[in-house]
Amino acid sequence: MRKAALRKIAAVLLFVLLTALLLGAANFLFVDDVHSYSRVMLQELYAQAGQIDTLFLGSSHCYRSVDPKTVDDALGTHSFNAGSSQQLPDGSYYMLREAAEQNPLKTVYLEMFYTGYNQSASSDVPLACYLLTDHMRWDSPWRYRYLWEMGGLAAFADLVLPARHGTASLQNLPSLWRAKLTGGYDLDDYASVTYPEEGEAYRGNGFVYTEGVARDGFATLLDVDPERPLSDFGWANLARITEFCRQEGIRLVLFTAPLPSAYVANTENYQAYVDAVRAYAAENGLQYWDFSLYRSQGDMKHMGAGEYSDAHHLNGTGAEIFTAELCEVIARDAAGEDVSALFCDTVEEKLTDYADNTIFMADGWLDSQ
Repeated sequence: MRKAALRKIAAVLLFVLLTALLLGAANFLFVDDVHSYSRVMLQELYAQAGQIDTLFLGSSHCYRSVDPKTVDDALGTHSFNAGSSQQLPDGSYYMLREAAEQNPLKTVYLEMFYTGYNQSASSDVPLACYLLTDHMRWDSPWRYRYLWEMGGLAAFADLVLPARHGTASLQNLPSLWRAKLTGGYDLDDYASVTYPEEGEAYRGNGFVYTEGVARDGFATLLDVDPERPLSDFGWANLARITEFCRQEGIRLVLFTAPLPSAYVANTENYQAYVDAVRAYAAENGLQYWDFSLYRSQGDMKHMGAGEYSDAHHLNGTGAEIFTAELCEVIARDAAGEDVSALFCDTVEEKLTDYADNTIFMADGWLDSQ
């Protein structure tokens, strides 16, 4: 009887072991987690535990727009850019919780590109979740809460078998295996996240430098519904980010990285989004800086099509100009200046008096350059 029970236990343990080995082999052979900005970003975040006092959160408009090195040189901070591709507001919340658990955060800058705050649910963009949870610490409670909230049990299946959402193409498998076996995961090895052909390179502390300029015009991704400028999902996550920062004594600043004037002009009812976030900020004692409506100062006076890599993302040159100006606004705000005067009240004012050169370009102008 006892021997039979032991044999059953041994069989179960053998099955579990073989399953784990098969899953591990499948992940090694087919899952591309080497060429991932968020993988490197999270590795660096954990390596700097206990040091970070300033955190930037948001989607690609965050990690392609703000260079922490420039911030630290200008302001004497230890900042980190925890942005990730398509990061939705719930992803920003869980990255905030992950970072705050290990660091003495003083200030959080939440980048609020409007499309993410108009999603109806996290499950609308499951990959935005997996890009973070695939690389979070195995013992992080926020990893599992985020997965459960996004997709329930199905999301945990993706955690166990990431090949369900991250399989490499067949032609790239040999180079993937080589990278995995030759230091591709090393903390200071950026070769696997540098793409000369695409003009992109990871530059450290979450910042990605992009070369090239917009070639396909400035069509909008999404118009704003004036009746619902943010979705219920957007409002709910903005509220819990705000509440957590309030409870922890962390200063929260809302901002939007600059968008080309032509993009803003092509986005119907963008003013409704600006007004809604400004009203929320006022009600909650926060600041909201929308740099798409900036009364251009310093080098930002000269920003235009040459500083954008596509219809709505800054390129590396634009990011460095913007980061320097962002630091100037932060410094002036810290000195007691009312920096709200640096921003236009309306989209109309921006496009009439402070528009960049994209607003004057006929379709096809960039293709001729």
